[in-house]
Amino acid sequence: MLPKFLATLSLLLVVAASPMTTEQSTLMTSPSTELNLCPCVANSTSSPAHEHQSKMPNTLIHGMTCLCHAGPAHGSQMRDDYRYSPGIGAHKLHTRAASWNEARKMCNEEGGHLAIINSLTEATMLMDIFTKSGPVKGAPYLDLAYVGIHDLYKEGEWVTILGESLFKTGYTVWSDKWGGQPDNGGSSGNQNCGVFLKEGGLDDVNCDMPFAFFCELPMTYIIH
Repeated sequence: MLPKFLATLSLLLVVAASPMTTEQSTLMTSPSTELNLCPCVANSTSSPAHEHQSKMPNTLIHGMTCLCHAGPAHGSQMRDDYRYSPGIGAHKLHTRAASWNEARKMCNEEGGHLAIINSLTEATMLMDIFTKSGPVKGAPYLDLAYVGIHDLYKEGEWVTILGESLFKTGYTVWSDKWGGQPDNGGSSGNQNCGVFLKEGGLDDVNCDMPFAFFCELPMTYIIH
């Protein structure tokens, strides 16, 4: 019996002395929540504005899919003034009006960018945020909000703030109001920035006019 006992004791000592893997250590020391189990890491450096976000491979955890989005490090910070939607992202409507460029800079300061609508689902969510938000201040029209599209480079060629063609975003629904949009109308004939209507759809406006605006905060991880 003694040799068998010593052999068992030796095996236990070897197992106890073996270093734990990072995953094992995380599972033992972190709270057992899907968020902590998600193996996502924020980038240590930010990416240029024109670069697209990449996605890390999906990982199945506790029957749930963990989708990791690789984005700017500051973009991973959770903010309580944004509305988070799994699979879509995080959005906020600024109700104090600003020009398109001012809005762009304010979104950047919050770690994101002017919102880019990628689906009808996302558009519906923005409509809901718009409806539930407080009154817009300082805008000539209260039912319009800037988003991250423009044709500043070439008239009629609409691109996102990240440099992607509007046709690749998944949402190209222009409003049929005022004779149909975009029309590059107005007294200046210089409507090069995009807005989203409270009732849905896109319109083109003069970039210097103050409007409400939607910011989008890329999420580092989303649990479905």
